[in-house]
Amino acid sequence: MKWTLYIKGCLLCGVLIVATECEAQHFVGVREGVSMSSVQFNPSRDDTSTFQTLNVGVVYKYYSRKWVGFQSGLTYAEKGYKLGDTTFRYSVLEFPFLTQFHMEIWKFRLIAHGGLYASYFLELNKHYHIAEGKEEEKKFDFDGRDNRFEYGMHFGGGLALMFDPFEIQFEANYQYGLSYLKKPTYESKSIMFTHFTQMIFSAAVLFKL
Repeated sequence: MKWTLYIKGCLLCGVLIVATECEAQHFVGVREGVSMSSVQFNPSRDDTSTFQTLNVGVVYKYYSRKWVGFQSGLTYAEKGYKLGDTTFRYSVLEFPFLTQFHMEIWKFRLIAHGGLYASYFLELNKHYHIAEGKEEEKKFDFDGRDNRFEYGMHFGGGLALMFDPFEIQFEANYQYGLSYLKKPTYESKSIMFTHFTQMIFSAAVLFKL
């Protein structure tokens, strides 16, 4: 009797595993969004956040099981911060590596994800406020204290509308940089630690492969 129950249990687990594996799905698509970014200074400084409209990229998602999957892609974006009358903007390439959780309810998919991201800074622009709201823009080279690579934590979630074989997804994401924007100078009396933070709101169209 015990062996019969054991065999039935194994068969049931096998059926569930096969069914789960059959649910694996691959999605690729494009996304566009806006962001608000800032830098956390330690010691603190009188800085404010900036708003960017450039945040575009390609997305890849793989749902390996019923609840879990993987998300990655490539994003070209701007991020920055403001100190006094100067706005600092960086053009970056970003690579997210995220665990993707999802749950389907009728034609909707609830999604949540978390993981790490890596960025590479391509260009630095500085905008100087002049008079009557006009600005002067200049491009600058990175100096010895600038880190061109950045990495940090990435968390977010959203809602997808499912129209087989494609989906429309809306997401809100938060990033916190674990690396320093500027390399600390320990010989100086004004040691400065700098971490980027960013909120991203985006929409994406994904197609099932």
